[in-house]
Amino acid sequence: MSGPLTARPPAAPYTPAVPPLLLFDIDLTLIATSGAGRTALDRAFEQVIAVPAATEGVRFDGRTDRAIITEVLERHGHPAARFAEVRDAYLAHLPAALAEKGGQVLPGVKPLLDALQRELPGIGLATGNLREGARRKLGHFGLWDCFAAGGFGDDHADRSRIVAAAIDALAAAVGVPADPASAVVIGDTPLDVAAALAAGARAVGVATGRYTEAELRAAGAGHVLPGFTDLDRALAVLLGG
Repeated sequence: MSGPLTARPPAAPYTPAVPPLLLFDIDLTLIATSGAGRTALDRAFEQVIAVPAATEGVRFDGRTDRAIITEVLERHGHPAARFAEVRDAYLAHLPAALAEKGGQVLPGVKPLLDALQRELPGIGLATGNLREGARRKLGHFGLWDCFAAGGFGDDHADRSRIVAAAIDALAAAVGVPADPASAVVIGDTPLDVAAALAAGARAVGVATGRYTEAELRAAGAGHVLPGFTDLDRALAVLLGG
């Protein structure tokens, strides 16, 4: 007759050999600024090219700041070379617009970021925002320091190139190979999803913006979350591979 069974210690949590490179969009994924970015940009265009409400009718969702500024300049007969003037004016107007508009960190975001910072050596950004615009927006809500690195809309109008730059930057920051297969882009628009897939990364949609879960799945997102209020589910999707 065999002796009593010896209790086994609980299994250690699964830790992948290479941690996933998680890259977040900003607007309507992490925060809602109540239109502060558009307000600041309209003020910048009025200052630089004397056109009020210059962004009226211009689509912002999922696009890069460079693409938006270039489109508006060209629409009003100005060369794309004036991008730097508009950029600098926009960044100057952004803090006041953020203060005026209020806005919020979206529900569940702060607990999620706190948990991911405990689980991973670093998390990153893949955003169409200018780097300094991203810093001012996230800094306004106390989130900028959550992120180790990222790709931004300063240099590229093509969002897939921003994702590729973000993968390289975050991998360098945390000391792992820059492998797109280990990267996950989290965003609220079909353009976020498309950029992730074009860069060889996986895409997780989050239906916290203007697009439905069905629209994000149709764009090719491997997973879609309704939001981040279910922390366990969000962590399972983002860390589960």
